[in-house]
Amino acid sequence: MKLNYNLTSGSSVENLTEAYTRIYASSTTYKVSIASVVSGHNTTATAWIQKDGTVLAIDEAGVNITGSTAQTMIVGLFAGFSAEVQAGNELSTYTAASFFHTTGTSSVTIGSTSFKVTNWAANTLPETITSCPPGTTTDLSTYKLSVGAPPGTTYQLVTLIEIAGSSTTGGGAPTEFNYSIQLVSFTVG
Repeated sequence: MKLNYNLTSGSSVENLTEAYTRIYASSTTYKVSIASVVSGHNTTATAWIQKDGTVLAIDEAGVNITGSTAQTMIVGLFAGFSAEVQAGNELSTYTAASFFHTTGTSSVTIGSTSFKVTNWAANTLPETITSCPPGTTTDLSTYKLSVGAPPGTTYQLVTLIEIAGSSTTGGGAPTEFNYSIQLVSFTVG
């Protein structure tokens, strides 16, 4: 699978491409090749991952990495995929009727694949959301979401999210955020 994102955070713009290819799958283990390009910096690695998620080893640039270091490193190697999965898993939050509403559907073409997406907006802006952990408040000044299932799948891909505002936890100082992530191509193989 390959994902290509354009990420904007404030005035910083980065392009991220991540791809993984399953080399083999045994009854207990996957061997995958992982390639990523972040703003022109290429990284390739091979990982052996048990089906329960335990990372046995990562080979990067001829260096064999095992143990807790490999387990921590895999998170970075799959960062784009993890962000996509996390956004997909949190769709009930991103589309909660008390804060957001659909603005209809539209057709998108990503790479060579065309499909329908449902578009979402905040009910009002600014929008204040109180969430877990207790004492966490998020004030949204910008919100836009598009999500849809490519042909032949039921998985809801987040194709676009634009979100800005601030978040406060436990009465502390607000943390500002402003980013846009747009999926510009993907392939499944």
